[in-house]
Amino acid sequence: MIGHFERDAFQLPMFVYEGDLPYRQALPDGGAARLPEDPWFLLGNYQLTLFAHVSGEYEMICGQRSWGRVNQAEGRVNSGDNSAHVTVRRDGEALRFALTGLNALAADSARTRREFGCGYASYTYQIAEDVRVRRVLEVRPSRDVSDGASAMLLTVRFENTGSRPVEIDYVETVRAHYCEIQFQSLPEARRPVRFTYAEADEPGAGLLLTRIAGHADDPLLTADRDALSSLDAFPPALFMEAADAETALSRDPSDRRVMRAERRATLPAGGAVCFSLRIGYTYERGVTALDNIRRLLPFPAAGKRPPFYTADWRSALPVFPERPNGEARSGVSAEELTWHAYTLEAMATYSEYYQETKIPQGIIYDYEWGKHLSARDNFQHGLPCVYYNPRLARSILRYMLKRTTAWGEIRLAEYGNGNADAERYFTSDQQLFFFLLLSEYLRVTDDYGLLAEEIACYPCRGEAPRPVWQLVRACFAFLRDTVGRGPHGLVRLLNSDWNDAVYYIVKAPYNNVVFGGESHMNSAMACAVVPALAEQFERAARNGVPAEASEQLRTLAAGMRVYAEAVYRAFMDDLGDRAFSRRMYFAGKSYGDENMFLEPQAYALLIETWDAARCRRLYDEMRRRVYTGEKLGAREQQAPEFEDAEFDKGSRENGGFWYALNGPVILGVNRFDPAEARRLLYMMSLENSRSRFPNYWPGYWSACDQVESSLIPTEGLPDQSLFYWRQPIYCAHPHAWILYCWYRLHDGASRGSPRQKS
Repeated sequence: MIGHFERDAFQLPMFVYEGDLPYRQALPDGGAARLPEDPWFLLGNYQLTLFAHVSGEYEMICGQRSWGRVNQAEGRVNSGDNSAHVTVRRDGEALRFALTGLNALAADSARTRREFGCGYASYTYQIAEDVRVRRVLEVRPSRDVSDGASAMLLTVRFENTGSRPVEIDYVETVRAHYCEIQFQSLPEARRPVRFTYAEADEPGAGLLLTRIAGHADDPLLTADRDALSSLDAFPPALFMEAADAETALSRDPSDRRVMRAERRATLPAGGAVCFSLRIGYTYERGVTALDNIRRLLPFPAAGKRPPFYTADWRSALPVFPERPNGEARSGVSAEELTWHAYTLEAMATYSEYYQETKIPQGIIYDYEWGKHLSARDNFQHGLPCVYYNPRLARSILRYMLKRTTAWGEIRLAEYGNGNADAERYFTSDQQLFFFLLLSEYLRVTDDYGLLAEEIACYPCRGEAPRPVWQLVRACFAFLRDTVGRGPHGLVRLLNSDWNDAVYYIVKAPYNNVVFGGESHMNSAMACAVVPALAEQFERAARNGVPAEASEQLRTLAAGMRVYAEAVYRAFMDDLGDRAFSRRMYFAGKSYGDENMFLEPQAYALLIETWDAARCRRLYDEMRRRVYTGEKLGAREQQAPEFEDAEFDKGSRENGGFWYALNGPVILGVNRFDPAEARRLLYMMSLENSRSRFPNYWPGYWSACDQVESSLIPTEGLPDQSLFYWRQPIYCAHPHAWILYCWYRLHDGASRGSPRQKS
């Protein structure tokens, strides 16, 4: 058994990991499941991303500028370089124990209890029959969209339960080694920016600080810290600080980048000793200055036991009602809902360039590739926040507007320092996901003042601010005119919609498809989302926005309705008497005539003018075609038809299970069968995932964006091809969609966070 959830003293969820390390698991056919051997747990706030591994190792990640690991292990991707060990002396005998690593005590489930809660990771080691040590890593929550301590509190507590004194010598280390994540797979000699390290210690003050400087052949990369750049040569400084003078700080003489804390003590019979370190990074200006970190993350008072900040997390997270007895299979537990909200808060990341906070996709885009991808994901992750943290939802909207050009193009990717572009895609759906979040934000919060607020569009700095409604109008014009509609009157596909794998799977001359392809998913989404936003603009025009904005919003709403009606007519003409929609027109071919693709069906169920009978007819076809044999929800294709070496049939965009596709289905089904919608939501829950795939650790506390479907032997796992299996398995998709669907199904019940008002 891998582990189980419990509740801590503040009734917050806490996962207890019970397996041994390294993690290994066989597939049903006898092969080996390809999964990381040392599972990740996430601690974080808006200024810090901290992965705590089951082994006790940790990765300290910064994301305010370019994604980077401040303590990356040499020669290993997705890793941290830290260690802890203790020597116990008694009666002339000395025993040394390594506490961190795959071959250390942390790997032994019989001798170490490993707990991962909201904001902390706790390792309790039985290092001798009567000597116990608890090592706790903690992060304090952010309470505003721009604050938070970019540091953790590391506390160690020894207890001697025996009748004889014992001497202990404890050592904790961390090594400064900065790696811009987008280049972690390159040898250091080939990376465009190189880094050097300089000591800036204050020994008398109990502080070690390593300044890190970037160097590049191109002088433009190191000339201006604030410049828009696809690379970043301005990393933070890593520091270690002791709470008391008895904890000695020093540097390893063989590697001065290794910062070392040592505590020696004699434990009397029945005695205990506790000490703390503050370990983090600082950009030494703005919201993460070192003095500010000390204020936000104070050392605990003597005599208290860790964790110290659980009460802060309790007040920062929304409260959910308990699931009624007998509804275990038709709802999500309060424990899981709280965990989803916590994870989104821990993933949320402040942008120094845009001075806003977003929730990244995580997993491969951010933590493996080191890029803030993609725009559609940022919008989706903000959906539950409109209920439990509207200030964060508003900041996500502002962040994305600052990444939008004056002509309404929403830049897909951000990497380096604020640099945003289309990467290699000419996508067609970004504006639709923007409209989805904006309409939900306005519907739930009634914050129509946002529409008159002025924001500078991309590249943001140096641009004249303009009202939000003007930027929305530009985005709508981009959708209507630049994305446009194709020969059948459907919204164009360009080179990809939500399914950007189309760009790779279908081998077709780009110039033949980019303006001729049409997306039934985009079209169904436009039919559902654009009228919903038009309705909010009409409400805004009646609810006190300035006169100029009021008239403009009425005009914009009218234009959006004309557009949506035209797309709807084309969509219905194309549908004819079919029970389900096609998928796309691409390279002169119609996809989805007989083989159902899930993408357009989810949003078709949300078309307001569709009555219950039409929706039921479609859903009955979906149950027969894409739910058969599935344990978590509908797969992306009924019978995967693409032939590609990198996309197995039943995997990823070639028939895998996706949270981002199943969430809209649940909302659509809720329109005509709320009980069935609750059943589907439970089906998509992590609780169900754990019960269905108990031997795979992804799906227990977080998951990938997609899971292999029932069509292949690797069902229940992340994609097993290439290097996808090695990625840090923390994705915002499952957390955001499960939580958002619960709020929608319960009509916004339990918004009870102290941050509910904007």
